[in-house]
Amino acid sequence: MESLWRVETHAHTAPVSPCGRLAPEQLVEQVRAAGYDALFVTDHYTPEFFAVHPTGEDYRIYLERYFSGYRRAAEAGRKAGLRVFPGLEVRLYDGPEDYLVYGVSPEQLAELPCLAFLSLEELHAAVRSTPDGVLVQAHPYRDYLTCQDARHLDGIEVLNANPRHDSHNDRALAYAQAHGLLMTAGSDVHQVGDAGGASMVCPPFSNGQEFARLLRQGCAAWRSGV
Repeated sequence: MESLWRVETHAHTAPVSPCGRLAPEQLVEQVRAAGYDALFVTDHYTPEFFAVHPTGEDYRIYLERYFSGYRRAAEAGRKAGLRVFPGLEVRLYDGPEDYLVYGVSPEQLAELPCLAFLSLEELHAAVRSTPDGVLVQAHPYRDYLTCQDARHLDGIEVLNANPRHDSHNDRALAYAQAHGLLMTAGSDVHQVGDAGGASMVCPPFSNGQEFARLLRQGCAAWRSGV
């Protein structure tokens, strides 16, 4: 029987995410030591990072910078035996909410408009314009956030295990269940000691698109811990 993977779906690197305290190599070390088989680097994709509304070749230059943390982590992962995949945590210009994106490759992202300057409805349409893209609202019930309209989401992060926030995960789970949304869990790794709080458990996959398909097929289960 094929072994299941334990996947960290929510983590940040210091070069890209201002709130991150771990170099990509340190992130890989932390996640691997916690017992995971795979990691999604979901650095903050924000209006501030992109500074202006870049298009065309300018946007591709910004994207190269944005994925620098992921690429370093992927190289460290190859050496350490941890599979590392690219994801996003998008914040839009018109609100503080965060959205995790899976199943959209850096190459596919380069063909889309800069996501940070879209409305939520436009963001959802852009993600869904790719064959496998999935849009998940992260920690929607933190005190400074608002859970968004289920019609413009594919899923909800029902368990966010960041130890410095009360994400009111029970409310997130209830919302996802009430609206039939996909459910994810992640540790929201920013610094030493954060890894190991939550995971997704699923069959092995070779890229982010396959992981997104596993989510849609109900083949990935969320759980507390690793």
